[in-house]
Amino acid sequence: MKRYALIALILTLIIGAACSGCARAARDTSGFALRDESVVNAPFEETWHTVKQVLRDQGYDVYTRDKRGAFVAYTPMQRTLWVQPRRTKFTVELARVAAEETAISVESIRQVYGVTLLTHPNWHDRQQRDPQASQAIMEAIQAKIAGGDIESEAFVEEMEADKESNTDAEDEVAPADEAPVVEEAETVH
Repeated sequence: MKRYALIALILTLIIGAACSGCARAARDTSGFALRDESVVNAPFEETWHTVKQVLRDQGYDVYTRDKRGAFVAYTPMQRTLWVQPRRTKFTVELARVAAEETAISVESIRQVYGVTLLTHPNWHDRQQRDPQASQAIMEAIQAKIAGGDIESEAFVEEMEADKESNTDAEDEVAPADEAPVVEEAETVH
């Protein structure tokens, strides 16, 4: 009788663990993000520099910046009750509408750091409920463009500066008066 009770208890624990969700697939996160869109009366290059400056001014970690008009930025990580790390991910996309107009899209999504039995430790998307942060980014961009106080260098100058910094390491070559050492190897049959 004790044996049947022990088997029933073990089966109950296994079924309870499986139904509680400790071993589950990743969530479908489509529709979790909040999105703000706007069109500003400024050229693409000016808007790109404005977005970069606003994200840095507001203290976000700019993870990716793409000359084609895509930015990914994160808020600094915070913990809830010293346990679960949280942050917000912002994706800012720019698109040329006309010579003097640029479309801006700011998408925000809340993220938590965690692990399930079926995933590696990583940041997982959760539904964003508070639109204030993305609205603040959009308002700051619009205010800075309206004010016209953009401190930026031209795209071409910035790209050349990036190329120069990348080629400085490549330019370190042996002096021309020293011939490279070439040794012939013998083949053994």
